[in-house]
Amino acid sequence: MSPQPSYLGAFLKHPHNRVALLAAGVVAIFASIPMGWAGLALVGTVALGTEILAALTIPSLPVFRAWVDREQQHQALTQRRQQLIAELRDRGETSALSTYQHMWERVQALYQTASDRRTSLTRQDVEKLDALTVDYLGLCTVNASLRQRKDRASEDQVVKRIASVEAQLKNPALSDEEARQLRATLGEYNEVMNRSRRLAVRRSALEAALIAMPDKMEEVYQLVITSPYATDMGGKLEESLSRLRIAEEVAAEFGPADLFDVDKPQAARAASTAANPAARQAAQRLKT
Repeated sequence: MSPQPSYLGAFLKHPHNRVALLAAGVVAIFASIPMGWAGLALVGTVALGTEILAALTIPSLPVFRAWVDREQQHQALTQRRQQLIAELRDRGETSALSTYQHMWERVQALYQTASDRRTSLTRQDVEKLDALTVDYLGLCTVNASLRQRKDRASEDQVVKRIASVEAQLKNPALSDEEARQLRATLGEYNEVMNRSRRLAVRRSALEAALIAMPDKMEEVYQLVITSPYATDMGGKLEESLSRLRIAEEVAAEFGPADLFDVDKPQAARAASTAANPAARQAAQRLKT
């Protein structure tokens, strides 16, 4: 969860407040020419009183707080966008970046359309699409990470270990405790194989979503561009957005990079899964 923003700090650093303070300084300088220090003190006192009154009032206004919250969300989105682009560039994912660039250009064109007062399309509507482009980058990063793993070799290793444990269980000289430990180990390996199959299914769903998202984004763009002045544009866009969103379970199990790390205890693997929220964040944003 993002930390609570400082509304007072946002007010003090707001460009309008800085301009007002600069203007007060200029007025004080001009007032000091005919009136001397008295004019400087008078303007300074009025400016200080006005600044204190504004600092006590404006940060508590709902409109101002909503603006600060939007700015914080925008900054967080921009930071995440830059991080994901840098990671994909480091991985050499030029195709994903090219597709993202096309989607981003479409969103910028929609921002221009939303600035036209004659259209019912709002900036908030376009911001939803803008956020989806960042989520697309996040899912591309997850997909690239999965693709670079050597799952097949790891799966072969697990199969060999399962065969080895089953062979040991056939030894009649095993004690009850040894047999119990071997059966527990066999259960661990079987769970790894089951997780591998679940991962393969969800990976297919992720790849299908990554293929469909740019095309559906293009459909939304064409919808707006062909009828920019249609009524209830927000409702039509929301209907199209509902087809762009993908369910949380598409990426919910893509967190652990050590899925086939069979030497790691089950508890450690579970902790790793719970501690890696990257894919869940992307999917949750798409869901909401």
